[in-house]
Amino acid sequence: MGLFGRFKRGLALTKDSISVLRHNPSLLAFPLVGGASALVFLGVLLGTTYGVIGVPEDTVVAVALLFVVYFGTTFITSLFTAGLVAETRLAFDGASPQFRRGLVAAWQVKGTLLVWATIAATVGVIVKLVEASDSRVGRLFAWVFSAAWSVMTFFVVPVAVLEPNLGIGGVFRQSGETFRSTWGETAIGMIGPGLLAVAVFLVGGVIGFGVFSATGSPVAAGAVVVVFLVAGLLVSTTAKGIVKTSLYVYATEGKRPSEFADLDFTELNS
Repeated sequence: MGLFGRFKRGLALTKDSISVLRHNPSLLAFPLVGGASALVFLGVLLGTTYGVIGVPEDTVVAVALLFVVYFGTTFITSLFTAGLVAETRLAFDGASPQFRRGLVAAWQVKGTLLVWATIAATVGVIVKLVEASDSRVGRLFAWVFSAAWSVMTFFVVPVAVLEPNLGIGGVFRQSGETFRSTWGETAIGMIGPGLLAVAVFLVGGVIGFGVFSATGSPVAAGAVVVVFLVAGLLVSTTAKGIVKTSLYVYATEGKRPSEFADLDFTELNS
């Protein structure tokens, strides 16, 4: 089965992932707490930095600050994503997700996640500097490299938490191999949750407009929009984590999660 088959499986992945989330809503806690933690980290870091030295004018200081921002946010989000993946994997076997257990599993691979965050932050800073240059060739190279980097590292967090004995080199290698074997399903599987988030945003916008029309209060309308915005992001992020986990489980274990009974994984590599 060719591209059309991959497209169908990608859509089925999205539908079944939403089903997994509907039966295990506690999985939403991982992106919720992870996102809040990242925001707190940024608030403390930037508030302290600007409060002490103001806007960095020295290039070295600015680059160092950018590195810390990338490193901290990458590590925090990776830690909670690892917890989501670990608990999603257990949910596939019928276990009820537990937030604390997921974080324990993620913390056990903190060393790998720290190395990953360091590498990702370094690459992120370099790409940002190249993009800021006046060279069109440089910006084009940065764009191409960023796309290739995203492909190679797409499954880094699932590999790190589900294959804890692999070194960082093995994590990168396994991530790249998994993406190559699931590229079509991965692409479509990521689009679905994104479209779902957009749909939730639009509903929130319509309701927010209705609230404003009825009350004349921009605060009330804004609150409604923010609630739907957060809800859309949470559902989309969690669904993406479930899709990644399901693809990785099949690619490495040859097992089809019970929640994906309607999906033909036997032709995954076609």
